[in-house]
Amino acid sequence: MKRYEIWSEGFADSRDRGQAYRLGYGEGATFREACMAFMNADKEHLQLRYFNGKELTYWGCRLFDNEVDARKSFG
Repeated sequence: MKRYEIWSEGFADSRDRGQAYRLGYGEGATFREACMAFMNADKEHLQLRYFNGKELTYWGCRLFDNEVDARKSFG
């Protein structure tokens, strides 16, 4: 198992804008498995209806394993 940092990219829409932020850490054989384990275990982010495991998004924002890639879109 590997420990991954889980970052959500920033966003901008007609009403709001948000910067990239770290959701937390997850463990898994792959980044996808780590994201799924995190979403299932973390009580703060246990809103699985907003997590898309196939597309690896949370609230429609892509998930990354590092800050640099997460900040490429909308900071």
